[in-house]
Amino acid sequence: MKKYLVFFGLTVLVSGLSCQKKEPAPGCLDCGKKVEEIQERPGRIAYDSAAVRYYVWMHVPGTIDSFRVGYVCELPEAYQEEGQQVVVSGTLYETSLRTTSAICCLDGFYCLALTSVRATY
Repeated sequence: MKKYLVFFGLTVLVSGLSCQKKEPAPGCLDCGKKVEEIQERPGRIAYDSAAVRYYVWMHVPGTIDSFRVGYVCELPEAYQEEGQQVVVSGTLYETSLRTTSAICCLDGFYCLALTSVRATY
């Protein structure tokens, strides 16, 4: 009987630990801790040949001239065109990636795990 109680106790403990929510990091390289969720943020597609990744540079709301760079984990092929204007939603994560692009007034560099993207014309 004692054996079954120990087994039951371990099962409850393991079940409880597996239900704890953890912030999932996106499935791409160079992404760290979650920074923030973004919703319907306008931006422009660019390509970083050194990182071999597309990114979206987005205006920081509430500022005059600050921009953030979000290296996109998986950009759909339809949007892989430099200069294309888009509206994105998703999650920003810390990253060590840095672009050498001449974009003025960069506020930060992030990984961007997209939940939605659409073109604006």
